[in-house]
Amino acid sequence: MPGKKKEESTSRPAGLEQMRALSHPLRLRLLELFAERPRTTKQAAEALGEPTTKLYHHVAALERAGLVRLRETRQNRGTTEKYFEVTQSQFLTKADPALLQNEEAQAVMGFVLFDQAREELVRALSSSPRPGTVVAVRGILRLSRAEAKRLRKELVALVKRVSEPGASDARSRTRRRRYTLTIALLPADRDGGET
Repeated sequence: MPGKKKEESTSRPAGLEQMRALSHPLRLRLLELFAERPRTTKQAAEALGEPTTKLYHHVAALERAGLVRLRETRQNRGTTEKYFEVTQSQFLTKADPALLQNEEAQAVMGFVLFDQAREELVRALSSSPRPGTVVAVRGILRLSRAEAKRLRKELVALVKRVSEPGASDARSRTRRRRYTLTIALLPADRDGGET
């Protein structure tokens, strides 16, 4: 029997509530799984190697914050399976600019992005990766505001281009490895001014 489709809800722009929901590293990992394809909490738990009961609270927090939604329900041997999906493909980039001036929002965003990146880097390095599979770079650039704006635009375009689904078939997509990429381009001077 085909699953019942739940009514589409409108995507809310990312807000402080959403950033707070993402401040737990497990929720960020859940969000990534639901972004890959609709899944049940049980399927997500199996992928993460976590007990299902531990994840119900986290999935509910993501749903309350508007980051995931119930896509469909299916009957399976007397139980109802609930499949969740992400509500939008980008969250923090769609945040209200006034929100990004909020110190709490900035702290949460920094924690979410870079604590997760740190965990992933440590895990990758401890698994004895083959040479060339892990790249970690930190550089100090001296740029004018116009150059920084142009670089930001190029980075966003590059990430969009490589993230778009290719023309390859579904079988080749399943053989692809998952990679993470964390980029921060920000003024390092305390006053943010040019010298």
